[in-house]
Amino acid sequence: MKKFSFSKNINNFCSAHSINTKSLKLLKNDASKRRYYRIVNYNKKTLLMDSSLEKNSLKKFIVISNWLKQNNLTSPNIYLKDINSGLMVIEDFGDTKYSILCKKEKKKKEYYYKKAINLLISLSYKKNPSFMKSYNNMILKSELDLYLKWYLVIHNNKKACKEWYKIWNSLLNKINYKQSCVVLRDFHVDNIFYLKNKKAEKKIGLIDYQDSLIGHPAYDLVSLLQDVRVFLSKNEQLNLYNYFLRKKKINQNEFKYAYLVLGTQRLFKIIGIFNKLAKEQSKVNYLKYLPRTNTLINNNLNSPIFNDLQNWLKKYKNNAKN
Repeated sequence: MKKFSFSKNINNFCSAHSINTKSLKLLKNDASKRRYYRIVNYNKKTLLMDSSLEKNSLKKFIVISNWLKQNNLTSPNIYLKDINSGLMVIEDFGDTKYSILCKKEKKKKEYYYKKAINLLISLSYKKNPSFMKSYNNMILKSELDLYLKWYLVIHNNKKACKEWYKIWNSLLNKINYKQSCVVLRDFHVDNIFYLKNKKAEKKIGLIDYQDSLIGHPAYDLVSLLQDVRVFLSKNEQLNLYNYFLRKKKINQNEFKYAYLVLGTQRLFKIIGIFNKLAKEQSKVNYLKYLPRTNTLINNNLNSPIFNDLQNWLKKYKNNAKN
């Protein structure tokens, strides 16, 4: 068996903090360049986070972790950090991830989802931090570039791109951001944990929030309910969506519009990202989620607000090189 070797940074870090590298167990990697190792036989339940290739993200992670704690929400405790090396030892929330729980305890799935939605509602009423930038239309449209470049491969077709962005400009400009809040952006079942020993919103353990921005409260809700990694039926989605609306004071028509537009934008972005990961890094495992992603998109596109987008897809998608 080939012996696993660690980077010089990890070896030095572990040596400095009396961590035996033999106790590091590599966890399943996500779509980012970060790596996580569970530290076995340590005095606390901990993970070694290796963000050596994403040091700026590490700095943001620390800042937002502190903000979440200050606002009575649960981020992992940070026990050790070396920003220059991009390494940290953080709290390990264990195997209570939503993606695991909802498979093991199917009868409690609705309960768990409602707890996650309660957290989003609480988050939507927090005062926006001054250090956080807005999730503006420029960022949203740049994310849509991923679909054109990595899936349809028509990013050099000026006519198609011009029409695409004209449609999305029209859709995005009609979103009302009056009730903007912190948007965690990756709020899905692989990034949230249920911590039964904590109370209220603190029961939800959060990770992977370093890219948080100020945006529309519909974004994280649609990330949760239209998660391509799990199947929620239309009825389940609708029931949970209505649960949010019963608990959150907001203009329902404006919210529904933002939910559909931002949700659809996000799904096109995901298709682009998954194809990019497959082509650039040979991470083909994510391609298995594309049928589910397309199903969600098609469901959203039934809304008449997407008539122009439907026509664009009929015109260009069949001729694409994907």
